[in-house]
Amino acid sequence: MKKICLFAVCFVFLLQAAAYAETKIAVFSTKEVVQKSAYGKDVRDKLDAKFTARGNQLKKEREDLEKLKMQIDSNAFEGKVLQDKVTELRRRGRDWNEDFSVYQKAIQAEQNELGKPVLKKLEKILMDYCTAHGYTIVFDKQTPGLAFIADGLDITDQLVKELDKLQKAGK
Repeated sequence: MKKICLFAVCFVFLLQAAAYAETKIAVFSTKEVVQKSAYGKDVRDKLDAKFTARGNQLKKEREDLEKLKMQIDSNAFEGKVLQDKVTELRRRGRDWNEDFSVYQKAIQAEQNELGKPVLKKLEKILMDYCTAHGYTIVFDKQTPGLAFIADGLDITDQLVKELDKLQKAGK
């Protein structure tokens, strides 16, 4: 019984100390930090270099499909030729949709792969920054359930600066 009473008294004192501790809360946006940082720009440049040519090719194919559809809609063809053109449009449309889906998945996979090291660095920067500035709780803005964020709580820009400092230092 004495142990339970002692435990209860200690628990009350611990809760009381925590209740009077200063609570400092902040928010940030992982997406914005990555997009605005030099690391994020490097990732975008690599993605552009790898996927721009294929994206342009898909865009050209889409434009060709639109032209063929306009020709069909304008009654430029009749009879068997019209049926062949409609069949061609459907086949090429399916092929284009499949190619575009593969293209998007490839971009997403590459983006995830290139972004992993950046997110690991951001995690370390976030921990160091929050510890150094005395934050008790930090939320990502994209977290469901955050309905209101007061001005002055957003530390996204400060985290971008810290991440850029890390890149300039070559880490």
